[in-house]
Amino acid sequence: MSDSELSVREFNMAKRRQRILAEARRLIARGGIEALNLRKLAAAAEVTVPTIYNLLGNKEALVIALFTEALEEIEHRVRSAAHGSALASAEAVVAESTGLFAEDEQYFRSAFIALEHLDQTRAHHAAAEGVYTWGRSLVLAGLDACREAGLIEGRIPAALLSDQILRGYRTSCRAWAFGQLSIEEFRASALSDVYTCLAADAVETFHARMVRKIAALANSAATPAQRRARDEGVNT
Repeated sequence: MSDSELSVREFNMAKRRQRILAEARRLIARGGIEALNLRKLAAAAEVTVPTIYNLLGNKEALVIALFTEALEEIEHRVRSAAHGSALASAEAVVAESTGLFAEDEQYFRSAFIALEHLDQTRAHHAAAEGVYTWGRSLVLAGLDACREAGLIEGRIPAALLSDQILRGYRTSCRAWAFGQLSIEEFRASALSDVYTCLAADAVETFHARMVRKIAALANSAATPAQRRARDEGVNT
């Protein structure tokens, strides 16, 4: 097979792969992960079931491919945000991921639940764990930017801070996926975890700034009745 023939074949395979992923996303958005039936997917994408297996794999592999695709988009947005301040870099994973999820909440809720199911029922499914490891590297990049800018001391290992941030993020994301939090509440909760972790290792002036941000998030999340009760308590 010539190089040109190989190139055309690879191009056509890539197009079929993208078509399969696009149809898989549509099926999940309409009916949740239970709607991801390979026969229905093959018909919608105008391919055969063996073609899906050859290009992507089984249903689990499709879930991983879809979430990896989302993470690549998040990474692209995070890298763009990293051109701003060091704090913007630290906030970027939360801000950019929740921004993406807000564009199609029904789909991303189902995709996250499917990913969590893989990770929890398969003794930390290797590919699912790889997605979270990728996310961890983005969080670490934000922490490194803050350290290089002199905002945090470096007394606490960045790995420990990033793990704490990701645990909080995952908890908030899970609550959102199951409808216990709105996307705005998810964002505020996850940002609060970022600010709390940064405050734990912050220089004095930056610590005060993080405390103000945490307080602002708490104030915005409070209901009018809660704010009145708090203000009355302060004034008595």
